[in-house]
Amino acid sequence: MTPVSERNTPLSGALGLRLFAARIEAAAAIIMGLVTLLIFVSAFMRYIAGAPIPDAHDFGRLALGIAIFWGASIVNFSGAHISVDLLHAAVGPRVRRAMDIFATAIVLIAFGTLTVMMGTNAADVFATGEYSYDLRLPIWPAYWLMVAGCALATLVTALRLLMLSTGTEAERLETSPQLPDAEV
Repeated sequence: MTPVSERNTPLSGALGLRLFAARIEAAAAIIMGLVTLLIFVSAFMRYIAGAPIPDAHDFGRLALGIAIFWGASIVNFSGAHISVDLLHAAVGPRVRRAMDIFATAIVLIAFGTLTVMMGTNAADVFATGEYSYDLRLPIWPAYWLMVAGCALATLVTALRLLMLSTGTEAERLETSPQLPDAEV
């Protein structure tokens, strides 16, 4: 679990977003579990029973995209990205804060650009009326859910940048778990 769900007070912090973040995190985990189950059952049905689940591939890939982008919003909010903190741990708090602000600004630009591009793609899917292969179900709602997750990631990254810039996030960054110092 990410640090968001490990907090003792889920309503603390940025405008009560920790409870919302914990719920999004749980929903993304459930979707990932359902995708795993769908893939397992689909493979079993295809190779053992000889009757594949219709549109299992489409449902799996779309649900995986939704889970990834909504999960990315939580990672961006909590700052729990995979990172190498050798330089970050070696510098003082002011330089560390500057590094955090710079890195968060880069993530904000990347997710902002990704949101715009995905929105364009989702609009194209809606306009062309793409459907799933077997059941002929419209797939545009899944594309827009992915865009919404990416837009949420952009929004919470902007909020995190604001919190870092104003020092609101300083206490949480100071108390975040650090790697123990290496013994020589």
